[in-house]
Amino acid sequence: MAGTKTGVRDRIVQTALPLFATQGFRATGIDRIIADSAVAKASFYRHFPSKDDLILACLERWHISHFAALKIAVEAGEVKSRPLSLFDALPQVSEATMRGDLLITATVEFGSAKPAIADVVAAARHQLREWFETLLGEAGYADMADSLSHEWLLLYEGAMIGSLRETPQQAARCARANAERSLQQIQLKRLLSKTLPGT
Repeated sequence: MAGTKTGVRDRIVQTALPLFATQGFRATGIDRIIADSAVAKASFYRHFPSKDDLILACLERWHISHFAALKIAVEAGEVKSRPLSLFDALPQVSEATMRGDLLITATVEFGSAKPAIADVVAAARHQLREWFETLLGEAGYADMADSLSHEWLLLYEGAMIGSLRETPQQAARCARANAERSLQQIQLKRLLSKTLPGT
């Protein structure tokens, strides 16, 4: 019986995810989700007493899936290349986990009006930023990894937003180019500090 309950809950989330991704949270009605998932209304509300409960479950599911896929793709490469390979991997991972970013969609639609949703979004972003900091530190930028990780998060989110109005490849290439310039500037400053007296 427990497996059946888990199956129903999972089916509802799997049905809601692409609807939320393509139509948004506010525009997607509960009745549509119930109909498309082929569950009884009473069963739906046993698993999700409110639409916000379903949104939270979908945000968590999306982030876990997207983050895991991104980590696998990036961490398969050489350590020093990982900060930039993040942007190389992003188009494929983004397409696989649905185009766009549900965390950004939630921020745009709800802002801080729904604290529980805002907390989930904030926790997911924090996890991403900490991972970016780790990648940068391991690649040789430990002294600047904290500040760079905030920049990487902005570039990452910009690429995700950009993929909605142009191809994911174009958006990712633009973000990568900006990230690469930042690293090149750091490398140049390091070189100058070694070769020029008093710098």
